Amino acid sequence: MEAKEAVVSYFDALAKGELEKALSSFTPETKWCQPGDNQFAGLKKNLNEIIQMFQGIMSHTSGNMQVRPNGAMLESGNLIAVPVWFTAKTETKIMDLGGLDLFEVKDGKIVQVWTFSDDQLVDDEFFGK
Repeated sequence: MEAKEAVVSYFDALAKGELEKALSSFTPETKWCQPGDNQFAGLKKNLNEIIQMFQGIMSHTSGNMQVRPNGAMLESGNLIAVPVWFTAKTETKIMDLGGLDLFEVKDGKIVQVWTFSDDQLVDDEFFGK
């Protein structure tokens, strides 16, 4: 599987609400760099930590968080940059925000993810400490 195909597969599964299938694009050692100053920020050092983060986000948003590509996926070797759009709500807050996800892919599997928010302060305010 080529780098871009692995990332497309990940986003296709997310769009269908198939988290387990989406995470099958990762290795057990995949790292995830979540920016900001909120309860989900920081380096996730393996798939188990990534799963815990996703479960926390889904709990925080009552399962309504959506992330979808919002433009062309750009490829440079084993790196794929994807403009994304995030939507989520809680009982008191709404997030509707752009960003960029950068994926490193090796041997058809995502091995590292870096996420970037168009407005990190909005992201931090939404997710809280």
